Amino acid sequence: MKQIFNFLVFILLFSNVLNSQTLKGVVIDHDTKKPMDLASLFFKESKYTIFTNPEGRFLIEIDSNNKKDELLISSIGYEDLIVSFKEFMTKKEYEKVFEMIPKAQQLEEILISNEKIDYSWAKTISSKRKPTIGFSFQFGTENVRLVQNPYFKNGKIKKVILSLKKVTKNRKQPEWEIDYVTAYSVKFYEYDMKNKKPGKELYDKNIIVEPANKSQNFEINVDSLHIPFSKNGVCVGIEYVNTRYVNPKKVFATIAPAMDFYEEKNFKPILSWIRYRGDSRGFMTNTYKEGKERYHDVLIMDLVVNTEK
Repeated sequence: MKQIFNFLVFILLFSNVLNSQTLKGVVIDHDTKKPMDLASLFFKESKYTIFTNPEGRFLIEIDSNNKKDELLISSIGYEDLIVSFKEFMTKKEYEKVFEMIPKAQQLEEILISNEKIDYSWAKTISSKRKPTIGFSFQFGTENVRLVQNPYFKNGKIKKVILSLKKVTKNRKQPEWEIDYVTAYSVKFYEYDMKNKKPGKELYDKNIIVEPANKSQNFEINVDSLHIPFSKNGVCVGIEYVNTRYVNPKKVFATIAPAMDFYEEKNFKPILSWIRYRGDSRGFMTNTYKEGKERYHDVLIMDLVVNTEK
């Protein structure tokens, strides 16, 4: 199954180029002043995502009609930076350096030693699958799933496997077209035992994959990244990311493929969260109520791991 770690540098052109301003930017670390490769730039109104190149640079054209838009610059391990396009409307061309401030709680360094860790054979932690419900989401939506560790041994993650469903045109409602095909941004978080939710990030690079719009078990191979799998389990996030379309619909777009979920009534522990890029509320429990019963939808996800012997 094809897997794409698609690290992109993209030039975004809005429709009215003649009436636009050019912004040439470079994103750097505030402390070291080093350029930041693959920093994410998310356009809050148009729901578009681009990434900086290895020199931390990007180039965009800002249409004057989009002056109310904002640019959310983010990278794992750094505080988000919000830039208003109103700052870049008087001159034809701008050049600016954007400094990203590291979060107080930095990612731990991975120390490579001469000591070889002896791992077990690959083990698959399979998800519940019934009843299955397929959901699509708008760009910038991240669903997070806690995968518990049944072996109670530390290890590493080899693969993440998602259950995807093909989105097709609805014959009963022909006005429903497939508007866009998404990419996924894959993220890994420590499980915060105290607060019972996703904690700090475990990997400091963007992982972008592009699934086809078909029903499949989509494998994401991360074996070479040495992402830890602790005794407490791991939280895996899948965000819908737009890397292809200029000015897509903000709401009511049909975005493919759909991800499969199952309904869960057991709330100990909570297994599922949702958050929206640019929303200060952060991770929210993905729950809903029917009558007197309360449910939450849990992303169907298998994990292939190696545990320490």
